Amino acid sequence: MALSFFKRGKDKAPAHAPAQPVAPDPDDNPLTQTVVGVGIGPSSGIVVEETSGAPQSPLDEAAILYASGQPDMAERQLKDILGNADRRAWHMLFDLYAVQNREKEFEQLGLDYAMRFETSPPVWKPQDGGTPATPSGQAAAASLDLPGLLDRKAAQALALGMAEADRKATLRIDFSRIEMVDEAGADECAKILAQARKAKRKLQVSGVDRLIALLQDLNRATHSRTVHWLLLLEIYQTLGQMEAFEDLAVDYAVRFEVSPPSWSEVRAAEVIQAPPPEPAPDDAFKLAGEITPANDSSLQQVCGYAASHSSVLVDLSQVTRVDYGSVSQFISVLMQCLGTGKSITLRGHNALIHELFRVMGIDQLAQLMPRHPV
Repeated sequence: MALSFFKRGKDKAPAHAPAQPVAPDPDDNPLTQTVVGVGIGPSSGIVVEETSGAPQSPLDEAAILYASGQPDMAERQLKDILGNADRRAWHMLFDLYAVQNREKEFEQLGLDYAMRFETSPPVWKPQDGGTPATPSGQAAAASLDLPGLLDRKAAQALALGMAEADRKATLRIDFSRIEMVDEAGADECAKILAQARKAKRKLQVSGVDRLIALLQDLNRATHSRTVHWLLLLEIYQTLGQMEAFEDLAVDYAVRFEVSPPSWSEVRAAEVIQAPPPEPAPDDAFKLAGEITPANDSSLQQVCGYAASHSSVLVDLSQVTRVDYGSVSQFISVLMQCLGTGKSITLRGHNALIHELFRVMGIDQLAQLMPRHPV
């Protein structure tokens, strides 16, 4: 098994000397260097073989350019090859725009991707995992999640969250976890939504279809309670669903022989997709930011982590770039882990890093689980 990293041929180790991985010189052009293949031989020793230094494809070149700190050249290279059927170039460009927080270019690329491949493009999310910058003068959104039981306590927490949030902020309310609604919770929640509506608060809601279905089931029961009907009416009002509101209001008047609430024109809440459930915590070793020769000492900490784990799981989802000059150090660390009999998994890395790993042969040392499956 051989893995490649780049090194100038003039620095090649003499035949009688032990061959050691040598970090690429950042001042050299990586696209013109000689490749030295490093791998594990039959007897678990280090094997070194010299091969051609030319990248095998324009995709390889783009990965190396980005790793070498030349994102503009990498971008031009990727744009030149988007016409090919290979989606990897598209995902590399998506991730480049995400790293650089270029949402406008990302969204335009998404439109082109959808037309080209007739499938949904990746969703915008900055590479660093943070929240996109909020426009000047606009308050950040406040997220309020309701638990499985909507009771008085849960409703009071919702009211408190609304009161503490900036009145100019968008309020995001997630109903997706609700499994039960008691009478006190329904009554309080209806009042809270009505107050938000009258105060013209800007709302975003998720998981509301689940709550509507639950309330509809409760309202079909023989001994249904008025508070459940009123909460459903308020939800229809909040969502701006006038027809559903009026149909339910008629049924309410017939069922309870009282006048129903009246419809009022309001700014409807925006329905958004419920956030995915939080993944179960694991014991992965996490790296973040750029891995460069100036800070690649963090890679050595992987060895310490490996010493106390039967398998090595490294989370790279917050890594924006692995510098070309740090590749040999990365390889050395993986070799040390393999030398102790540990299996290695690298996960969550962006497409730019994934192609670099493939070019440099790291895929021969570790199982790769990139953000975009290939």
